[in-house]
Amino acid sequence: MRSSNVDSGHLQKTWQKGVRALEQRDFVRAVGHFKKVAKAIPQDPDVHFALADALLGQGRADNAIREYRVGIDLSPGLAIGWIRLGGALLLAGQGSKALEAFDQAQTIEPDNLRAQAGGAEAAAMAGDLETAQAGFVSALTLAPANPDLIISLARLQDAQGQTDEAEDTLRRACRDYPGELALWLALGRALQAWDRLEEAHALYQQARVTHPGAFELLAESADSAYQMRDLDSARDLYRQLLHLEPKNPSVRNSLGQVLASLGEEGDAQQIFQELTKEEPLFGEPWLNIARARHFTSVDDPDIRQMRTVLKRRQMNPSQTLYVHFALGKALDDCKDYDQAFAHYEKGNTLRRRELQFDAGEVDRQFDRLIEGFSPELMDGLSEKGSSETQPLFIVGMPRSGTTLLEQVLCAHPDVGTAGELRDLARIARNVARSNEKPWPECISDTSGSQLKTMASEYLAALESRASGSERIIDKMPQNFLHVGFAALLFPDATVVHCTRDPLDTCLSNYFQIFPGGIDFAYDLGELGRYYKNYQRLMSHWQALLGDRLVTVRYEELVSNPEPTLRALLKAIDLPWDPVCLSHHESVQRVDTLSLYQVRQPLNVGSTKRWRNYEKHLGPLREALDEPPQV
Repeated sequence: MRSSNVDSGHLQKTWQKGVRALEQRDFVRAVGHFKKVAKAIPQDPDVHFALADALLGQGRADNAIREYRVGIDLSPGLAIGWIRLGGALLLAGQGSKALEAFDQAQTIEPDNLRAQAGGAEAAAMAGDLETAQAGFVSALTLAPANPDLIISLARLQDAQGQTDEAEDTLRRACRDYPGELALWLALGRALQAWDRLEEAHALYQQARVTHPGAFELLAESADSAYQMRDLDSARDLYRQLLHLEPKNPSVRNSLGQVLASLGEEGDAQQIFQELTKEEPLFGEPWLNIARARHFTSVDDPDIRQMRTVLKRRQMNPSQTLYVHFALGKALDDCKDYDQAFAHYEKGNTLRRRELQFDAGEVDRQFDRLIEGFSPELMDGLSEKGSSETQPLFIVGMPRSGTTLLEQVLCAHPDVGTAGELRDLARIARNVARSNEKPWPECISDTSGSQLKTMASEYLAALESRASGSERIIDKMPQNFLHVGFAALLFPDATVVHCTRDPLDTCLSNYFQIFPGGIDFAYDLGELGRYYKNYQRLMSHWQALLGDRLVTVRYEELVSNPEPTLRALLKAIDLPWDPVCLSHHESVQRVDTLSLYQVRQPLNVGSTKRWRNYEKHLGPLREALDEPPQV
């Protein structure tokens, strides 16, 4: 408060109370105090700026913007006013207007770091990525060691497809400023996003030398180990985290999930049950409990407790959705299908709000795959890849039976599994990154020697997970997007396509919360639309590959397993072994959503499940072009 024409001790006290409340993040009290001061001395810009700060803290961005503008009108030559206005406009998602505000600030103070950085961020939000990149580069001349600026620049480079440049930016920064933990975390997370999990894990281990007590770094190490299927390491790392924060609910839940994947279900369930009692607003353990057990009565104590939890107003929507999915599963067990669907629908609605998903762009991606992998291209590059037959690709829609088939085949003494590898997609992205053409058009420029090099790279990743078997499974369901690429790399390898009744498949997807990347599953119409795209793409692959693409129908696998498996083993040149029929006796480690189901004998319990929900499936049927059955 700068006004000198008001001499009021009471007003000064009110101002100080507002400042203290703002510092304590008590935004409601701060707004109340600053409004009183603003009413008394409306000509003071500092008062309006302070009031705007408090309003912004409340999440009232529009009101804050108005107050910032009042302060600017009173003192337009203050760069800080324009900077604060620009920040509020950024939070409101108004990138172009924010850029104008930061430009005004730079006109007043050309070397103001906050103005330059804010302008770059605003340009990025407005879609002007080149201007944004230039802005971050300019800001870094003023503060070359600023980790936020370095990370922002790297993210912008990555968004423009300059992955190599983004990686170089972060690696140089980690080398030059090894004490900045944020840089190591940013590089590790970037490597994970690029599906380079082993490199990310190694980087986290390296960073722990200079940051031995960093909780966040250890947590990323644990998560990357889990994603790599190194379950023993993940378990040990999560336990180390619990030594640092014994009550951390996310770590305890993650440890429980690892133990469940290792088959230590008793210890896992104990963790989940303890969490539901100690952290009632943490929803994830409820879903883990629901997945692991079978409910028989709607009056079950766990069901009653979940209903009670949902009444808590303090519960975050991102956690609420887990409880809805858990209740959906529990009530499905109890055959209360209408109530089950109601909870699934609520959970899916909450999850869909968190995501940015463009169904039209997905349509175009499938179009490009079908057009890019033409018969002419496949003929031109046929037999130019590796002659290795070790890889066995299992593909299909999520929830189509891929995990079950993997575990059944792994019972065979000549078959091992690498789990869900991301390397095929990663190598495909690298091809596009090093080519002027986008994927998949760029594959037409690939030579035979390049195909062999990429095949060798893939084989190294495959064997690092599971070596020594005649066949090694890569069970990444969504490799169905890359069947053509896999066929070019390994012309003699077999691709196994798991298929399941469309309604059962889509409904099972709708009843799950997936990791990132499967964003099509939370709306019945979008789910059906995606399934139709998947069908036409698989028809395209079948026409191109012929008998190199073997289809296994889930319904036939569970209802008539022996002849189905005999035919499959013959197709992949392996002898029949009856041990495949008792796979459930040897399952130890499963790290997918099917971890509880695949530990059961083959059964038909999940077939025609959609009939229980038929009256709710109108949008799905419409998208699938399937008429109601009578």
